[in-house]
Amino acid sequence: MTKIDWFSWPYEGRACRPSVHRIAMALMAAGLLIVTASAAAQTAPASPATSTAKPKAPVAVDAPAAPAVPDQVPDQVQENGYVIRQTADLGGHLVGISGSSAMYDTLVNVHSGPRVLGQSFTMHAVGGKKHPLMDSLSAFSNGFGGDPINFARLSFYKGKLYEFTGSFRRDRQYFDYDLLANPSIPGGITTPYGMVDGVPTTASLAQQQVNQSPVLFNTVRRMTDTSLTILPLSKLSFRVGYSQNIFQGPSLSPGYSIGTSDQLLNELQRNSTDDLSGAIIWKPLELTTLTFEERVDHYKEDSLYTLAQNQFNVQEPDGTPAALGNWDATASPYSIASCNATSLGAAYTNATNYTILSAPQTAGGRPIINPACDVTTSYLRSQPTRAIYPTESLLFQSSSINKLILNGDFRYTIANSNLANYYENFQGLDGAIRNYTLTGNAKVQRRVVNSDLGLTWLATKTISLSEQLDFSNVHQPGSANITQGTTQNTPTTAGNETINYAGPLVAGPNFTIEGNPTGVPLYGYFGQRFLTNNASVSWDASSRATLTFTFRYRQHNIVQTAGTGSSSLLVTINESGGIFNIAYRPTSKWRMNGTAEMLYADNALTPLGPRQTVHFRYHTLYKIKPWATFTGAFNDLERHNNTFNTGVTPIDGPLQHVDHTRNVGVGLTVAPNEHYGFDINYDYSDIYISTNVCYLNGATATLPGTASFNSSGGPNICPGVFVRGSKTVLSDWGPTKDFADAPTQYASVGVNLSPNSKVRTAAGYRISAVSGNQFFANAQQVNGSLQSAYQSPYFNVAWKLHTGLIWKAEYNYYGYGEGGTSGAPFCSNSTSLSSTVLPCNSPALIGPTGLKESPAGLSAPRNTHANILTLGMHYEF
Repeated sequence: MTKIDWFSWPYEGRACRPSVHRIAMALMAAGLLIVTASAAAQTAPASPATSTAKPKAPVAVDAPAAPAVPDQVPDQVQENGYVIRQTADLGGHLVGISGSSAMYDTLVNVHSGPRVLGQSFTMHAVGGKKHPLMDSLSAFSNGFGGDPINFARLSFYKGKLYEFTGSFRRDRQYFDYDLLANPSIPGGITTPYGMVDGVPTTASLAQQQVNQSPVLFNTVRRMTDTSLTILPLSKLSFRVGYSQNIFQGPSLSPGYSIGTSDQLLNELQRNSTDDLSGAIIWKPLELTTLTFEERVDHYKEDSLYTLAQNQFNVQEPDGTPAALGNWDATASPYSIASCNATSLGAAYTNATNYTILSAPQTAGGRPIINPACDVTTSYLRSQPTRAIYPTESLLFQSSSINKLILNGDFRYTIANSNLANYYENFQGLDGAIRNYTLTGNAKVQRRVVNSDLGLTWLATKTISLSEQLDFSNVHQPGSANITQGTTQNTPTTAGNETINYAGPLVAGPNFTIEGNPTGVPLYGYFGQRFLTNNASVSWDASSRATLTFTFRYRQHNIVQTAGTGSSSLLVTINESGGIFNIAYRPTSKWRMNGTAEMLYADNALTPLGPRQTVHFRYHTLYKIKPWATFTGAFNDLERHNNTFNTGVTPIDGPLQHVDHTRNVGVGLTVAPNEHYGFDINYDYSDIYISTNVCYLNGATATLPGTASFNSSGGPNICPGVFVRGSKTVLSDWGPTKDFADAPTQYASVGVNLSPNSKVRTAAGYRISAVSGNQFFANAQQVNGSLQSAYQSPYFNVAWKLHTGLIWKAEYNYYGYGEGGTSGAPFCSNSTSLSSTVLPCNSPALIGPTGLKESPAGLSAPRNTHANILTLGMHYEF
């Protein structure tokens, strides 16, 4: 629902006479706004592992551009040759939340507190008076004081002399959709404190269920942009600019193969870019422009990885915190297999009589791990990366030649990226390994040449011919020099292989990481080239109809080389097809246009790369009355790859890849007068993707895995399962369709009512509902957001108390909920040739499945509801 002016922050209205000192203060604040905002970028948010406070910030409201003021406006005050206007909006939010606070902060992130909802300041020169410094200045901002999105803009100019604009944006985003990357660990998986004759004791350490997303983040982005143009209206103009983008904050990051097991990491990151640009703009002829631009981008990436605090779930006998790891293990608890049997001590006699954990010494303390068992006590990884991207561009556009329109550009880049000091260190126990260290460096260069040339010839009054040629060539050579990992081990003598062994350590065998098998610099190369040609003919069949046909040809070459002396991979893709467009205006009140695009490629780089593409688009607008408008749109994108892709028959059979994106929407806007109006919108979209796959069903005796039947009613075995390994264990099932479907309906209705000149109200309702489904390779997973609804009704009122004084109240409700039961339809507790396949909700299956669980699955619930009341007062002075 489009809100009328009184409902937006900041408000607009008639100004009162300001004093000179208030003008000076406003100018000062506007000038300092960009500088202070940039300085604030140095403050980093707290880590989610150590801080329980959620970011308190409301939904930001876009600030409208400051309105232009004519030279002589009734009731507007002139001072020192300028018409000056100032506004301020002060208020705050009252918020009540129920349900999942993490989901609420992910979607809305509005919290109670006072706010500076908006402010604006404008100065416009009065005609007929001299103004040596500037003709106009405007500054406005909103969201400061706690909003997740803050925005400030400052602009001023002086006639033909210069133009300056500067802006600052700040965006805080908290994300914790706990179903994303969740391993779905069922309850009841434990590691006992001790076992006697194979029977666990009553005390045990439960394997933690992951009730937050393993990719949780709480980040802030600060963006500063400035631009100054000298002599903007002259034949020769100059433009300089500076931009800075800082992205920083803590996040969780899944880690793999750290020590003896997978670990969940805490990542502290700060990524920033500093961009400098300069341009010379020459207009030699009335309709011809030549521009040379130099741009230099400097990128800095600083990330520090450590163990997430919640991973320290045990301690060594001396009190050192330790992590058992395997945060993503769904069925295998920590066991004797992770310990050095010859060093366990007297409590261990055989595989069914051992003690690897002991009760904590203090209430609330961590269990004590046997010092002969594998743990991680410390992990650190640092990989600071620097890159510089200088780019030269030459652009031109011209329509000076009769019936001929030309445009084009040429761009050249040599970028250098450098990882000067890679460092990775593990401390703990991994068999005999007590610690290891990896160091090294890497560098890569990216050379890019791009050029575009467009030409349009107006052959006749009704026919035009166009040619668009685009070329891009990328070369990316690089090398990595990661030293062989150095290890320090405990002696393998019986009894020595413990973490608290105090004697001299011995040098362990060196090892290498993936991609550097020999421990010497590894060279690689990646390159690709695009050549695209679009030839078009356009015909104005009548004053109401225009037809355009375009033939497209594109060639895409990809070259990849890994390692010195290794062979190169060359992939060539040729794509061609046609695009037909029609623009038709049956009447002066009705407009429509549509496009049909059909393309075919003879190859694809990846299995999901399309070989056939069909794209249909249609849009219409009909003015029922001058105050009533109907709009409609349709979009259908279909892509297929029905081949083996590389020409080699895979064990899974033909890919049969299909994906489509379909959308249809209609809208009606009615505004007969200033007292009332309404609009209604409806949109339906469907995103679908599917590909033939074989899958690991992951079944155990206590945890069901996804299964399916073959045509004979037995276990559905992947055709190549025996080629890859066991003759009796069905590790691979299928082939089947791995798919995801997300049909979504969106609807909104809004009404504006203004009974008189002092009171204006608006009310409406918005809802987005998804009724999708997917293939479940993990039998414990649920659909989550694929079956969900998000609704947000609202009501607001604005009351003009006095000239320059408006009171406003706004109520918003946000409700998010996920749907009913979902999950794999058929499951099994076995991977043998004689597996019994049952419905996943069968009581005969041992362990949880998606069909037996709540809509939340094996993670924390995500339903949330919130009531938000915003109160504010608008002042003009």
